[in-house]
Amino acid sequence: MTSSSAAYGQPAQVPGPPAPPAGPRRGSALPWVLVAVLAVVAVVLGVLLGVRSVGAGDSEQQGFATPEEAVETSTERIAEGDAAGALAAWATDAQAENLDLVGTLERLRAFTPADTSSLPSDDELFVELAKTTRAGAAAEQYRRMTISLLLPDVDLNSTTPLEKGDVSAQDIVDGLDSARLAGLTTQRIDQVKGPGKLDENLAEAAKLVGADERREYVVLYELDGETYLGGVGVLRYGDDWQIDSLQSSFAGTAYGALEAITSEEYDDLVADFSS
Repeated sequence: MTSSSAAYGQPAQVPGPPAPPAGPRRGSALPWVLVAVLAVVAVVLGVLLGVRSVGAGDSEQQGFATPEEAVETSTERIAEGDAAGALAAWATDAQAENLDLVGTLERLRAFTPADTSSLPSDDELFVELAKTTRAGAAAEQYRRMTISLLLPDVDLNSTTPLEKGDVSAQDIVDGLDSARLAGLTTQRIDQVKGPGKLDENLAEAAKLVGADERREYVVLYELDGETYLGGVGVLRYGDDWQIDSLQSSFAGTAYGALEAITSEEYDDLVADFSS
């Protein structure tokens, strides 16, 4: 599995913190203690994306009874070509309104202007700007997800030459047809679990954005008979769950993008969580 250079809450075009640590190799035992200790840096530095639907003022974000429902519904919206519906499952507004900026900066021990998420939550101007940049980062993750499915031979982290390569401009245009995503479904959604330190890190990450709980999941997607691995981070505000990232730093999944995986390899990955 691979990790992207973009971290939580960071639009791809803005330089962000270092990428989360790589996850376990398939079929090997997962070094959870090491992963949990190192990955918390990525969780906090990324400044999570998310939103609350109930009690969120004029927010149009939608809350869900379970994390699985949030993931399944947002995936259905992508398959239907409904970008706004998919983004409604994210909690951009609540995090912008509840970010503990002092706690975040103390944890970072630095202020990075390129971090578009670290803005005061008690200043109306900055809250509105943060809502917009967080929504943009969520959209960027869906962009990476869909391109990884529609153009699997394109490297999302580098430039693909057209004049000398095997891919033409028309190939790109023809490939980027969202109608081809109509059959996208979630086959399995499994929670990432580890030692007590992992739970502490997740709780601290949730606290920094005013959430009650944070979890991470791995997801087995299916499209046209092929299966793919993705990661999802979710937050709970009260009784409502929303998506805050299309990545599991603890499982080492890519930022937004999906990668091909067999059902057997997925089973081995999930088994590592309990080893």
